[in-house]
Amino acid sequence: MRNRITVSLFFVLLTHITLLAQDDLLAMLDSIQPDKKETFFVDGTFKSVRLINGYNTELAPKHDLVFSISHRFGNVNQGIHDFFGLDLSTIRFGFEYGLSNRFDIGIGRSNYEDIYDGFIKAKIARQSSGKKNFPFTITLLEGIAVSTLEWTNKEVEYPITGRMFYIHELFISRKFNEKLSLQLSPVIIHRNMVETREDQNTVGAIGFGGRYKITNHFTTVVEYYYLLPGETADKYVNSLALGVELETGGHVFQLHFSNSKGMTEKVFIPETNGSWQKGDINFGFNIIRLFDFKN
Repeated sequence: MRNRITVSLFFVLLTHITLLAQDDLLAMLDSIQPDKKETFFVDGTFKSVRLINGYNTELAPKHDLVFSISHRFGNVNQGIHDFFGLDLSTIRFGFEYGLSNRFDIGIGRSNYEDIYDGFIKAKIARQSSGKKNFPFTITLLEGIAVSTLEWTNKEVEYPITGRMFYIHELFISRKFNEKLSLQLSPVIIHRNMVETREDQNTVGAIGFGGRYKITNHFTTVVEYYYLLPGETADKYVNSLALGVELETGGHVFQLHFSNSKGMTEKVFIPETNGSWQKGDINFGFNIIRLFDFKN
């Protein structure tokens, strides 16, 4: 009987010691692991609201204004006569305002085809970890634009409605670490009127892009738009842009080379005709300035 009592007391004591050790182990694990009761959202996937020619998942901060100036010069293969394209340039001014942490709106004007554009961006989901895990940041863009270029052929009617086009684009990005971020962006562009019968009014494409941070203020960027087969005339090609970003205070400077001349989706996605192999590329830059109105 005493042996049974001794054995029982031994097991009770052993169980108590085991539970105490288990509590200590759990406390130690809690001290080194993130608190799973909180959700941690990923910020700073990209440096600014533009990747190169196109946008990305970033929005203008709430109640802040983003002002951008974009320049595209002529083709570098034009030689010294046009100073390798630098004598020729197109420009776009743009504004983007943060309505909230989820929505922003933007407007812009380009002298390429005298295009005025406007858009709204909505952040549908944010990359997060902790209590709620989600691997991507997803932003939707809905845009409208119109070309106000003077129509010289008086024999053919070209109403203002025919000059309008619409953009529907979804940006899906992931920040893998502090250096690498990648983005996928399916897009549909509808043009009310097109140049030839070979062109489609509605064009689909898929964009790919990303950034790799070299230092805290210097980043490499790439952007590529793949036109789905049969969407445009044979003379048009896929848009490719390569560049770097320099961050200085409230400014982001983007310097790049691209085979696209336009700075609106209607131009650089379905109407790019420059060939990298033939030197039909141009130098360009974006200057992006953030104005903080909250302080």
